Amino acid sequence: MPKNILFLKGVRLFLFLLALFLSNHIHSQNAKIVDSLLQILKSKNYSGKKEVVLLADIAHYHPSLDSAVFFANKSIKKAIELGEPVLEAEALEIISHKERKLGNNVKSFQASFQALQIYEAMGLTERQAASYTQLASNYMSDQNYQESIFYLKKARGIYETLNQSQRLNYTVLNLGEMYRLKGHLDSAETCFKYVLKMNKILNDKVAQGYSLGNLGMVYNDLDNLEKSKEHLLAGINILLGLQDVYSSSVYLAELGKVYKKEDSLIKAEHKFMEAVDMARAAGLKEQVRDFSLNLVNLYEQRHEFDKALQYQKLFQVYQDSMVNKANIQKIEQLKAGYEIDKRESEIGLLSEINQGQKYFLWALTGGVLISLLFIYLLNVGNKKIKTANIELLAQKTLISKREQEKELLLKELNHRVKNNLQMISSLLSLQSHELKGYPAQESVVSGKQRVEALSLVHRKLYQEGLDTCVMIKEYIEELVLGLFHGYDASFTPEIKIDDISIHVDTAVPIALIVNEVTVNALKYAYVETASPVFKITIKKEHPNRLRIQVIDNGIGFMPTATGKGSSYGLKLVHSLVQQLEGTIQKLGKNGTHWNMNLKIK
Repeated sequence: MPKNILFLKGVRLFLFLLALFLSNHIHSQNAKIVDSLLQILKSKNYSGKKEVVLLADIAHYHPSLDSAVFFANKSIKKAIELGEPVLEAEALEIISHKERKLGNNVKSFQASFQALQIYEAMGLTERQAASYTQLASNYMSDQNYQESIFYLKKARGIYETLNQSQRLNYTVLNLGEMYRLKGHLDSAETCFKYVLKMNKILNDKVAQGYSLGNLGMVYNDLDNLEKSKEHLLAGINILLGLQDVYSSSVYLAELGKVYKKEDSLIKAEHKFMEAVDMARAAGLKEQVRDFSLNLVNLYEQRHEFDKALQYQKLFQVYQDSMVNKANIQKIEQLKAGYEIDKRESEIGLLSEINQGQKYFLWALTGGVLISLLFIYLLNVGNKKIKTANIELLAQKTLISKREQEKELLLKELNHRVKNNLQMISSLLSLQSHELKGYPAQESVVSGKQRVEALSLVHRKLYQEGLDTCVMIKEYIEELVLGLFHGYDASFTPEIKIDDISIHVDTAVPIALIVNEVTVNALKYAYVETASPVFKITIKKEHPNRLRIQVIDNGIGFMPTATGKGSSYGLKLVHSLVQQLEGTIQKLGKNGTHWNMNLKIK
């Protein structure tokens, strides 16, 4: 094996192990920091501003995103109680970052704008610039580069006025990247060169590495390949030394694209593989997906369909839940190419065998004419069968394509309905804040919870595919746990639900029923209850009947709360039970026990 190949393999192995070590090390370090902070919080009984800051630090370092949001919300609650708006805004910035990682873009934007409003009201100019930068990052994640450029320019203006050279340098660096993604390459080049010039004074290695790497990407887009390689290699060398796995992998993949443009396909292959290995070790799912696609295109260009199919499958593994029609067509083309190569080899082998048989038949004196006639008829039959198989394959491909398009459209519909319902929920949430202190606030909050119950079923349908049914166990568990989290309940519900798949037309009213009785219990049942208990069981007693029991040990339910004259929520419950051709009973004397028997599809 040539020495340069061995060297490249050694480099790939080193980069993979380095990325794996760094990823595990950082995760482990953050977990240790969180454990230490939790111990401090428990042992020293901090209160006041110290408690708010400690909770925010736990949220910042916590490796679990859901837990991070939980602690950040606790920090906000304490900050509001103490009248510390700056600490409240800092916790909101943490929530914006975590919700963005969870994919909750609406909540992320909402938190960022709330933090910005606080800073503007207090006249904290430098903090405003930081919020502008956060908003720019959010818009960049949504590929809205124009809005990102707008907020980065606002931040740049503030840092120039305040003479904040370091922050100005990073803001211009990010602005250059937005210009590059927007396709304004001249503006991007100007920004990156400005950073390099400023960095001669600041001597910031991180900014140096990013500006060199990004400038290399600009030169690649401008087809100035020599300059592109020079800057990319310089950026990679700096960032690897700083243990920046994410950026190093991105620039390695870009270097592979440069080599591919130069037709140095072996070098391109090695760079793409190094980037994939580094991203996989660091858990960078989006990057693994994108780098794998580079290898698919490379191997397809070299007609190595088996390798292309291997990396297309890796691409699919890391693809998010959204169905991508173009990618599905791509993998089918690769499969077809691979199968064609395989069948051509088989046909070639069969042709050689047939030729040998013909020579043998020519040697036979008595059966020459009969054998030739037989072969002729056999070939005619094979052609007809082959033609029929080709037509059948074309029909199957067309049917499969239409099914995929149908799934895509249905998933997109559920996705859009979910997003619209989430937007309505956010608007109701904002409206409830405006109505704080008014009786109407509770009605708006109740409406928001009902909308979120509807949104949840569409999210389940969006995740689970073409089927119009949802698993009631997962759906109700997520709904109830979400309500407990929303009401800041101090105990955990007991949930026992059979694994049942039900139609969405039945799932929606059941969800609204469970939402109403759960909210009613959380709001009113546990007044002065030392050990609160909440149980919900759902069992399928007959093929088309479902029994739901909701039990709490609270103060009980007044007889006037059912039937006529009851609250809107209970009227809604009775109406929905009637809609499902069911019955509802209130059992027991201690606490409240709802017993429902409903018809399902």
